[in-house]
Amino acid sequence: MKPFRLLTATLVALGSIGDSAAGAAAHPRLPEQGTVTSLSVVPTSGRADVVIGVEGNVTLKHFTLKKPDRIVVDISGATLGLATGESYDGVARGGITKIAFSQFSKSVVRIVLTLDAEHSYDVSHEAAGIRISINGAGEKFDSWQLGADASPAKVTPPQTPTTAAVAVSAMDSPPKPVAKPAAKPAATTSVKEPARTRSFPAEQVMKHADDALIQPSQQPRITITWDNASITDVLASLASTFHRTILWSKNVGGNVSATIIDQPWDVALKSIMNVNGFDVTEDINGIIYVDTFEHIAERQSTVPLSTRTVRFNYAKAAVVAPMIAQRLSRNCTPTPAAAAAGAAPGAVVPVASPVVASNAACPVRGAVTGDSITNMVSITDVPSALAELEQYARGLDLRQAQVNIKAKIILVDRTQLEGLGLRYDLGTQKQFFQDVVPRFDSTGAAPKQFSQILLGGNTVSAIANAAQRVPAAALQLVYSTALGNFDFTTFLEAMQQVSLIDVQAEPSASVLNNRTANLTAGTQVPVRVIDASAGGNAAGNFPRATVSYQQTGVILTVTPQITNNRQIQMKVHVENSDVQFEANDVGAVFPKQSVDNEVLIGDGETAVMGGLTQTTLRLTKTGIPFLVDLPIIGRLFGVTNRQETKRDLLILITPHIIDDGQAPDSGRP
Repeated sequence: MKPFRLLTATLVALGSIGDSAAGAAAHPRLPEQGTVTSLSVVPTSGRADVVIGVEGNVTLKHFTLKKPDRIVVDISGATLGLATGESYDGVARGGITKIAFSQFSKSVVRIVLTLDAEHSYDVSHEAAGIRISINGAGEKFDSWQLGADASPAKVTPPQTPTTAAVAVSAMDSPPKPVAKPAAKPAATTSVKEPARTRSFPAEQVMKHADDALIQPSQQPRITITWDNASITDVLASLASTFHRTILWSKNVGGNVSATIIDQPWDVALKSIMNVNGFDVTEDINGIIYVDTFEHIAERQSTVPLSTRTVRFNYAKAAVVAPMIAQRLSRNCTPTPAAAAAGAAPGAVVPVASPVVASNAACPVRGAVTGDSITNMVSITDVPSALAELEQYARGLDLRQAQVNIKAKIILVDRTQLEGLGLRYDLGTQKQFFQDVVPRFDSTGAAPKQFSQILLGGNTVSAIANAAQRVPAAALQLVYSTALGNFDFTTFLEAMQQVSLIDVQAEPSASVLNNRTANLTAGTQVPVRVIDASAGGNAAGNFPRATVSYQQTGVILTVTPQITNNRQIQMKVHVENSDVQFEANDVGAVFPKQSVDNEVLIGDGETAVMGGLTQTTLRLTKTGIPFLVDLPIIGRLFGVTNRQETKRDLLILITPHIIDDGQAPDSGRP
C-alpha cells in the first residue's frame, strides 16, 4: 500500500498548490502582457486573410500539421480577450473550414486553422495585429469577424472544464481541488497522446480533434514515484483516486518503476503502459481498458462494418473511389514501436486502424464502390472510421476553376518571282535549226519538220538560249531584222510576280482546370494508299486501297493547371497545316508549322509560344558562257529566274482564370 499513501500525499499537496494558484489567477493580468482582441477572415485577390487583433507586445510562432491540414499559430505573452462561448460559424472560406482558439497556457494563446487541403501561407506581424495570408482561395466568400466591433472581452484565466476537451462526455467529475493549474505549457506529447489513444466513435473524435490541439489535457496533474510497484496496484490506485473505471485483461501484469513529475494523470497512465508493452483505450461510456496491442487490434477487427454513401457535385466517383480505398481500415497487429511511429503528431487514428498501415499484407476490411450514373460512392468500413473517410471524400469534391484560353496564330507567306531572258535565232530558209523560229517550205504551206543545215558555202545559222525560257512570262517581245541573206530574230521574255498569304487565326476556348481543350478548324483530306502486294491474279483478286484522313488547318490543344498563387501552367500544342497536291505518285504533301511547349504565366498575361522566320532564295541563271557573267550587260546573253520566299510564323496565347459570375471575356483587354 506504499504507492497509495505516496499518491494521496502528493495529490493533497497539489490541491493546496492549485488553490493558491487559482487565487492568484483571479488577479488582473500583468500590464506587460498583450491581449488578443479580435479575429476575422477577409477575402483578398486569390487569398484569404486571417487577421488577429492584438494589443501589447507579443511574440509569434507558427507551424503546420497534417491529416487534416492545419496551421497552428502560438501567440506568446498574450491572454485571450474574446468572450467565452464565441466560436467560428463553420462556413468554408477560402480553404479554411474551421477556426479554433484557446488560452493554451497562462501566457500563450493558440489559434488553429483547419484547411480543406494543403495551402501555402504567409504570416506577418503588423502594427494592427497579425495577418495570416492563405494562398489559393479561388472562390469568393463573405467576411467573418469575431470581437472586432465590440470592446475587448474581460480577460479571465482559462477554467478547467467539467468535461475534458477530448475525453468522453459522459464521465465522472474528477476530485475537486486536486488539479494543479499549469505553470507552463504541457509537453507536446501531453497534448496529443490522449487524442490518439481514445477509441471514441469517429464522429466525436473528429469533432474534438482541434480542441485537443489547442488545449492541453485538462485532467489533474500528479507528481509521483513508483519503485517496483505492481502494474495492477498502480491501475487500482489511479482508478480509486480519480473515481474512474479501469479494466485490465489477464495479460496485463508485471512491475513498474517510474517517476512522474507534474503531468496529467491520463497522459502518465498511457505513457507508463506503453513503455511496459500495453496500450490504453476508452469507450464512449468512459470505461478505460488496458490490454496488449495485439489483443486490442483483435478486438477492433471484430467490430461490425457499416456503409455510408457520399454523392459528389464536381468530382467523378470512378476517380475518387480508388483514392478512398487506399485509406480503408486494415487488420494488422501493431507493435508498441509501430504504434509510436505510425501515428503522426496530432493525428487521430480510428478504432479499427490504431496504426496507419501501408503493408500490403494487411487485409482491408471494408470496400469502396462507385456509381457513375448517380456519381456516388458507397464506403463500407468500421463505424469509427466512416466519418473520417467521408470527410476525406468530401474534401476531394471541390469546384474546379475554369480557364479561358485565347490564342492568336499569325502566318505571313511572301513569294516574289523575277525572270528575264533573251533568245536569239540566226538563219535562212535553207539553213536553220528550227528551235526558235520555224521555217516554211518553198510554197509556204507548212513548216519544215526537220532541221536543215547545208554543208559548204559561206552561210551560217545559230541559236542562243533556245531551250531555256521564262515560265509564264508576262512580257514577250520579238524583234526581227534582215542581215544580208540571214534573218536575225530576238525574243525577249520578262516576268515579275509577288504573292502574299496572310493567315490570322484567333481560336478561343474555355476549359476546366487540369482538363484538355481541343479546337480544330480546317479540312480533313482523304489519302488513298494502294497495297501493291495484293495484286491481281487469276483468282480475281485486285489491289486493295485504303483511305485515311489527314487533318489540316488550325489545331489548338491546351491543358491548363492553376497554381496556388493564381498562375497558370499550360501544356500547349498549336499547329497550322495545308495540303499541296503533287503530280507524281506521292499524291499530296502537307506543309505544317507547329509548336509544342509548356509555359508558366500569370493570369491575363500574353506569352509568345513560338516564332519562326524562314527565308528561301532560289536563283537560276542560264546563258552563253563568259558573256552571261559580264557585268551589267551579262543579262542580255542568258535567262535569269529569281524566286524568294519568306515565311513568318508567330503564335501568341493568353489565359484568363474565370471566377464565379464572370463571363469568359470580361475584364480582358
